[in-house]
Amino acid sequence: MAKQKKSILTPELKLTTEWINYLIFLFGVALLYIYLTHRTDNIVRDIESTKKNLVEKRAENITLKSELMKNRSRANLEERLAERGVKEPNRAVTVIRKQKDD
Repeated sequence: MAKQKKSILTPELKLTTEWINYLIFLFGVALLYIYLTHRTDNIVRDIESTKKNLVEKRAENITLKSELMKNRSRANLEERLAERGVKEPNRAVTVIRKQKDD
């Protein structure tokens, strides 16, 4: 004898437990899909904001490097030393060495 399935609704609409389980499974899959989509969108937004920050930091780094190179140049160094009263010597500098006692 075949086992009869329990029906929840009227005889015209046979909504058996198999169909209920299938619909619950589909609902779960749909919720999982929605969750993963939102999570992916958040990750993409984070990546984009990180890219923007990286571009800003790279530009700041280049600016600081150029200022450092400018301040290291000989002309700029001479200007800064002239403001403090230090001038370049007109003649060659002689090195005075201490003689060793033998």
